[in-house]
Amino acid sequence: MAETRPDGMPVLKATGTDARLVVSFPPQHVAEETSPAGQSAPKALPAASGTLVPVWNGMLSGPSRIAFALPQGTPLVPTVDGILQAMGQGRPMAAGTAVELPWRMVFALQDHQGGQDITSDHPVLPLTVAGVSGLWRACLRASRREPGTPVQDASLGLCAVDPATAKSPDPGFSVPLGQVGRDRLAGNATPAQPARATRLELSALGGTLTASGRWDAFQWEHDAVLGRDVRVRMETSGVLYPLGHRARYVEFSERLFDPSAGHAAVLRSTFVLTVTEPVRRPPPDGPLARAFPFGDVEITTLVYGGLVGDGWQSFTDPATGQTHLGAYFKPTFADGDRTVEFPVRCAAPQGDVRFAMPLLFVADVAAPGFTSLTHPGLAQHLGNVLPPQAVRLPGIPVDLVRSAAPRDGDVHEVHGITVGGTLHATGYRPVLTGLDVRLPALRTLLGKDEPRRVEFTPEYVSQGASHDLVLKLDPPVDIDFVGKSDRSGGLVAPRFTTDAVSRDLGPVNSAARPAPGTGTIDPALLFPQEATLLGFPLSDLVTGLKKPPTVISQLVPGRPPAARMVWNDVPLKASGPFQPADGSTLDLTVTASADGTDTLCEVTDFALVLPSPSAPLLKVRFASVTFTQKSGGPPSIALKDTEVEFLGVLQLLQELGEAVDLADLDPQIEVTPDELVASYSLSLPSVPPSGAFVMTNLEVSTEIAVPFDGKPVSVAFGFASRENPFTLTVLMFGGRGYLELELDHRGLRRLEAALEFGAMLAVDFVVARGEVHAFGGIRFELTGGEVTLTGYLRIGGCVEVLGLISVSVELCISLAYQSATKALVGRATLVIEVDFTLFSASVELDSGTWTLAGGGSADPADPAPPGPPAPDEGLARWRAYQAAFAPL
Repeated sequence: MAETRPDGMPVLKATGTDARLVVSFPPQHVAEETSPAGQSAPKALPAASGTLVPVWNGMLSGPSRIAFALPQGTPLVPTVDGILQAMGQGRPMAAGTAVELPWRMVFALQDHQGGQDITSDHPVLPLTVAGVSGLWRACLRASRREPGTPVQDASLGLCAVDPATAKSPDPGFSVPLGQVGRDRLAGNATPAQPARATRLELSALGGTLTASGRWDAFQWEHDAVLGRDVRVRMETSGVLYPLGHRARYVEFSERLFDPSAGHAAVLRSTFVLTVTEPVRRPPPDGPLARAFPFGDVEITTLVYGGLVGDGWQSFTDPATGQTHLGAYFKPTFADGDRTVEFPVRCAAPQGDVRFAMPLLFVADVAAPGFTSLTHPGLAQHLGNVLPPQAVRLPGIPVDLVRSAAPRDGDVHEVHGITVGGTLHATGYRPVLTGLDVRLPALRTLLGKDEPRRVEFTPEYVSQGASHDLVLKLDPPVDIDFVGKSDRSGGLVAPRFTTDAVSRDLGPVNSAARPAPGTGTIDPALLFPQEATLLGFPLSDLVTGLKKPPTVISQLVPGRPPAARMVWNDVPLKASGPFQPADGSTLDLTVTASADGTDTLCEVTDFALVLPSPSAPLLKVRFASVTFTQKSGGPPSIALKDTEVEFLGVLQLLQELGEAVDLADLDPQIEVTPDELVASYSLSLPSVPPSGAFVMTNLEVSTEIAVPFDGKPVSVAFGFASRENPFTLTVLMFGGRGYLELELDHRGLRRLEAALEFGAMLAVDFVVARGEVHAFGGIRFELTGGEVTLTGYLRIGGCVEVLGLISVSVELCISLAYQSATKALVGRATLVIEVDFTLFSASVELDSGTWTLAGGGSADPADPAPPGPPAPDEGLARWRAYQAAFAPL
């Protein structure tokens, strides 16, 4: 409905109840660039004076509009004052109102009660004081105020009406209310929970706003004057992944007169992260508590300032394709672009565990179909962004089971942990995806000191301490005493691969567990052929095995680690030369600590039938063989009730063996880095004269060698020796000899026998005396499968006159067969000694080794003359020496 004034201007009148007036305003806000304090301006433009002026970027917002509901009959003259008067009579309404203040943040208005009882206070005519007219402003406020509200409080509610605009990308530079903050504000400022404005003014030069909003997980405060920001603060609540501690992130921008920018009033921003939940209690007992075996988890430094402010990362839900802005970021220091390492303390029974690691700040964001702190897709995405973090530890004992009934295998020396995260009903929770542990048992017993990579077994995590296998080793570890059995009791050299750690047994092989039906372990699954007992494969001797060797580390706070290996009451069965009696067992106990190592290894009630029961030559019975070593002392071996029995072709020595009672003798122990040897020596009485036969200097010896390198135990028997042969006289003839043999389960390793015979004639005429002798002999030697058969002749004599002159001559001629080269070799040596009162001389002539038949190489142990000798060289040399001594 329209009328005309006398001046011809039309007058419109509102009709009906839905008449409205929509007024558009020019841009009410300028998005200005903000930067950290001290950062120089991005641009510098020349001024009229020729100097450069620092310049920061800016961008105008879009226009704003306010829709006024006009009472019925309200006149509207299409002039400035007419429109202003109509605005004063109407009331702003939400529908059709869109105030873009700040930049790309569009609000509708409501009063404090959620209605539209809003008033626009603005002058219709210019206000002029002392010739100066003030800036026109429209001051928007609630018509009715809550009791106690200051008069200057506009009491307006701000509701975001254009979320798509709020998501607009930033203009290519940082602004105080960036894209993530606008999106967060648009999602929280709803009609049900609007932001609150205490001041909202629109003008031709820009808007003035003082507003704030406080929601459960987000807070916003904004001060702007005439379109320019003065102070902007945002606070986002969230948690720190993967530990789950609650925290808040504050983004604060303020206009400051900055001396570094020529005292220009520029926007400077700071970013601060504050941990609001310093200590997080462990979850209830269950799989999650077992996967992170600590008590309270504390972040010991709570405030982190000087952060980079543009690190927000978005998340696209693969299930819905929806993108959620600003879901998380990695806190990073602006100084040097360093990732924040959060110091963490984890409570443990043996003492706190401390380390530092990066964390992700995950914003507490809720949207239709999406809650950031409980969304499994986001949790999986975070695990990819921040994979499990490996942190080093100084090697501290940690109870990984925390059972009410602790066992030795619960506590381990931890040198590193890998911390990942998982989603739980109680929020994000840390889990240990791996640990680096040193097994002091291996270090102390075997010298293996490097950390081992382990992780919890799924069965333990799900079932708890009732499942014995707590850790699995990746890769598996060999427990190997082969070649160093002195560390494992001398007699036994176990070797087995371990891929798990038992609470009771320490490192074990999960594939070699007791069978469900029998409760016994198949030794072939546990021990390779290299693992031995007395040189025999363990897998062939052990029977009825209930458990493997127990290798346990003993960790006591404040003391060096100790280790204990125990394997007791292990029943043994017959295998080849090893013939046990009923009840034959192996017992092994090794205790190693900083004070030293105590070792006890005992094998009871067995016999060695050598070389094999099918072709026996020697049988040695033992009630027990015991290897012991005390801390700081040498190792020793004790043989109880030892009996020797000669069999087969050696039965001719049986009477001699029966005369040797080793049980009453104490062995002589000799220890070298390679083996331990127990030797017995017993001198026998001379055989009394029997007709023309006399034998003296009889001695019987036995040696039992226990190698430390896994080789078989060997037994050596000697009847006299090369160094100390027996003597034999038959009528006018005399001689000497010996017999030595060595056996192990592989057979006869060495056999050496020799017998020498001959005659000697001596005369003494007071002024002169002399003797001549002639001896012959034969020696048989078998070593390592090689046979040497040697026959020899020794002829010599000496004469002495008045004690002033003496001459002696010794000639030795030998002929030997060597099986290794299939050669028949000979050798001759001549030694002549002449002694006058004032002069003495000795001449030795060695012909070297001559190959008479077969072969072709001389014995490398013999000094051979340079080059091959001529056929008659030996004879020529004999004649030369004969000529030299002819005058004598």
